[in-house]
Amino acid sequence: MALAKKNSKKKRPKSTNGCLIISLLLAILVLLSLGATFYFLFLRPGPASPPPTAVRPAPVRPPSVPAPPPPAVPPPPQTAAPAPAGPETPPPAPPEAERPPVVGQPPRLAIIIDDIGNNRPVAEQLIALDLPLSFSVLPFTINADHLASLAAARGRDVMLHLPMEAIDSRLSPGPGALMLSMPKETLLATLNRDLGTPYRPIGVNNHMGSRFTENQADMRVVLEALKERGLFFVDSETSAKSIAYRTAKELGVKAARRDIFLDNTPQVTSILAQIGKAIIFAQRHGQAIAIGHPRPSTLEALRSALPRLKTEVRMVPVHELVE
Repeated sequence: MALAKKNSKKKRPKSTNGCLIISLLLAILVLLSLGATFYFLFLRPGPASPPPTAVRPAPVRPPSVPAPPPPAVPPPPQTAAPAPAGPETPPPAPPEAERPPVVGQPPRLAIIIDDIGNNRPVAEQLIALDLPLSFSVLPFTINADHLASLAAARGRDVMLHLPMEAIDSRLSPGPGALMLSMPKETLLATLNRDLGTPYRPIGVNNHMGSRFTENQADMRVVLEALKERGLFFVDSETSAKSIAYRTAKELGVKAARRDIFLDNTPQVTSILAQIGKAIIFAQRHGQAIAIGHPRPSTLEALRSALPRLKTEVRMVPVHELVE
């Protein structure tokens, strides 16, 4: 009996069913956690992105056809005259703001006739006009001495029309031209030959010279020589970049500059219109200098304009307008 009671008191083995259930639940939780993590990391869709914009190909333009080049301008034909008449090109009109009005005196107009020395009949008729025109003589031309002497005998201003280098190398200024390639000694020797005439010019203006009058160093050489001789200088302004007038004033040389070209267009009606512009310019600014050439059309226009030139302005020789 005692042994039976003792055996009955032995502990029964615990059941393992509960542990299995708990282990199974933990395994399920772990699997669920792993699945959720995998879903959020790899399977969850991101924010919707805008659909890609279709890139349109650039329109294909037909190749541009270059404009045909302008026809080449042939050089001017050579003539027997040693230098062509007239300015190189019609330069722009000088700014009127640089021409302050002169008060206290009637408007004065001086007209210079350039290129004297070749066309003798027209030049003689211009000299005979009842107008105090001024005449600028090309050196070494066939009629230079005769026409200069004739003009001086009539009391007209006689000037030297000094040939100078042009920008357009096709244009020859003629005998006695001053070129930028000349050293100072050659420049002065050439100038002295040009001025060594039987007549006595009282002043100088440039024939051509669009390149030369833009060069201050060489213009100083010429202007200093003119100052030593007591000669004035009129800048024909064949270049808008000319520094000749400004340099002359800096050196104390008596100087002036052209305001109007009369006969760039050599028709009488056009020249008459330019004479009208010169008159208006003189009335507005007190004085003006115009330049013409010994052409039949210029002679005819001046004859037609005589009444206006005698009443609307006071015609004067150019030396009265240099200062």
